[in-house]
Amino acid sequence: MDRSSKRAGLTLVAITLAAVLGTSIFSPGQTQNQAPRPATSRADEMLGMWNGIGNKLVAMAQDFPEDKYDFKVQPDQRTFAQNLLHVAGVDYDLLRSISGSNIGPDFGKNKHNPSRDVYKTKADVVKLIQQAVADGANVIQQQGDTGLDKITRLPWANQLVHSSYMWTFAIEHSAEHYGQLVVYYRANNMVPPDSRR
Repeated sequence: MDRSSKRAGLTLVAITLAAVLGTSIFSPGQTQNQAPRPATSRADEMLGMWNGIGNKLVAMAQDFPEDKYDFKVQPDQRTFAQNLLHVAGVDYDLLRSISGSNIGPDFGKNKHNPSRDVYKTKADVVKLIQQAVADGANVIQQQGDTGLDKITRLPWANQLVHSSYMWTFAIEHSAEHYGQLVVYYRANNMVPPDSRR
């Protein structure tokens, strides 16, 4: 056998072994016929999404250095702390409408932008965002699937919507601010907590 024939034979054996071993290594315990996990309730799905983004924001609030809490990338943007306060403010506005109660602190006239004069320290901001996430989770759990179908008035518009719409809005709004805060991390040569896994 010449060298090129040996090389071709070895290459074929290597490819075959890689294919056989690759499928068994990269899919342990799974078969093509395995049934997917069943869906959970709509409220549990919403709770998972709410807690998912909420916990990312809480982790950032706890992790970001306090001496950088008043950092902003551009002069016309909110500071790191103001972004978190804004998320909590909007969340509580929606929670009040969804729950039909006066849940959460009174933020005064500018209810979507709680004052940094009131929430002066990192601990104050962390506590507020943690409480907003916890209060939201409690409302979702208390109201369940039925609560998602409840018709509610948007707090800032003369419009009726399902509560599920408001939850989705709040989650999406939080995710937008999460993305902004990732930029704040990167501008300070830091890696956000969720990217360190």
